[in-house]
Amino acid sequence: MNLNRKKILFLSSWYPSEISSTNGNFVQKHAESVQLNNDVAVLAIFSSKKDSEIRIEEKENQGVREIIVYYPKKRIFLLPNYFLHFKAFQLGLKKATFYLGKIDLVHLNVIFPLGIWALWLKWFQKIPYVITEHSTFYNSNSLHEKSKFKIWFAKVILKRSSATLPVSEDLGKSLKRISSKVSMRYISNVVDEKVFKLKSDKSVKNRTNFIHISTAIDKHKNVSGIIRVFSELYKTRSDFHLHFVSDGNTESLKLLVKDFKLDSVITFYSTKTTHEIADMISASDALVLFSNYENFPCVIAEALMCGVPIISTNVNGIPEHVNSSNGILVNRGDEKELLRALNDFLDEKFTFIPIELRNYALKHFSYEEVSLKFNEVYEQAL
Repeated sequence: MNLNRKKILFLSSWYPSEISSTNGNFVQKHAESVQLNNDVAVLAIFSSKKDSEIRIEEKENQGVREIIVYYPKKRIFLLPNYFLHFKAFQLGLKKATFYLGKIDLVHLNVIFPLGIWALWLKWFQKIPYVITEHSTFYNSNSLHEKSKFKIWFAKVILKRSSATLPVSEDLGKSLKRISSKVSMRYISNVVDEKVFKLKSDKSVKNRTNFIHISTAIDKHKNVSGIIRVFSELYKTRSDFHLHFVSDGNTESLKLLVKDFKLDSVITFYSTKTTHEIADMISASDALVLFSNYENFPCVIAEALMCGVPIISTNVNGIPEHVNSSNGILVNRGDEKELLRALNDFLDEKFTFIPIELRNYALKHFSYEEVSLKFNEVYEQAL
């Protein structure tokens, strides 16, 4: 028995739930990695249209106690019902305390909106908190356009944290602009190396399989740009297939594929389980992203863990891990450059060694490595 195991409350603004089965799945994986060296309970709170009273869903997942609280989605004078939100928090906290006992540290995941309860616990129960941030809201390119209230809120929560742990250095720079004195350490997304396995060599190969995985939000992921580029690619060759996986709305993209007559080379898939995603990535030859902005997508770490190279835009946190040794980077929005990269990849002008990509991922994204990094921060905070 490890007597040094700390009692960690993951207070999570984003987390898989009935509302969305995939939102915050990267937070869930962080909790699983932290559980290797600590006792972890997750508390997530969501408003629900279908509930007339507060409801708690509680379960065990990979050694992590998950407490999801749903409260009725009601408004008072057009404002959210903060009383119900606070009551939901108190009931969830009671469950978490029953499971953990005395909480040593709060690990806040995504500042808005649950940061207020991390601050409350620090003020009224003297429990310190650290923050892991994932949101692209703080992207420095458009921060001046954002909600002034949310920026002020973030500044208040950041200022009082024991440490802030953005998933990319680029995101850390944006957070520093909000609160310059905050203690900052970069800790990336994590990948279960036992699930995401090294891709197997194909003895017979008559086409190259590309995969894209995202929410399909065009402003963010520029998925329509991907479709346009593949339509140009199809004009000169057909030795490829794009597997497009999304839990978002892809109806307009499917119409675009139909208009371009790409049905034979692009296939859409809806929400998949983690194991299904792992199998699909492992069966692919390259991951394709064309995002306008990103922090560091978990799917990149997952692909590298499978030994699959990356073709992506050179934006925000992506070049911190993707370079000529494991992928091809193109400029944001440059469809001609993406087309050239795809052609070069198909013509085998770039070659990558899968085991080297996986070794890099093991060093940076494995459960054990990330867990140890979090543990160092927890020790310092306490």
